[in-house]
Amino acid sequence: MQLYDLYSKRIYICCYRVVGNAHEAEEAMQDSFLKIFTNINQYDREKNFEVWMHRIAVNTAIDYVRRQSQFEEELSDNISEPVEEAYDNEHIDLAVSKIREGIQKLSPSYRLILSLYLFEGYDMEEISSILDIKPVTVRTQYMRGKRKLMELIKE
Repeated sequence: MQLYDLYSKRIYICCYRVVGNAHEAEEAMQDSFLKIFTNINQYDREKNFEVWMHRIAVNTAIDYVRRQSQFEEELSDNISEPVEEAYDNEHIDLAVSKIREGIQKLSPSYRLILSLYLFEGYDMEEISSILDIKPVTVRTQYMRGKRKLMELIKE
């Protein structure tokens, strides 16, 4: 119970960023803890325990996103190489609440890739491996999601 009390908020936030829905994030968090408790004997003591739990939570949340029908349709591997945007998004000063609102309005696949890249710190190759899709697809979905997010924020 101490483990749950100590990490439940962090795991919930991680799941929420990926699934974008409070109810499913709660379920993903609960499932994550079930997996953590069930597989605790597989934990490698040489590695950081919190990182291990976080990885389980991310993978569990991704499973929830995969269940959504839109996800598979939008992450087709038949996508051309993304074209870099002409303007520099790094210097745009936006309120955090606007960004959060915009991310919640994104489709599950865009939200998932943006969350993994921007909030969880995974690189494009890791995301490709986690989602079992081609790196070019990850980059394309990231660019499209970022573009869509900028449109939503400007509105």
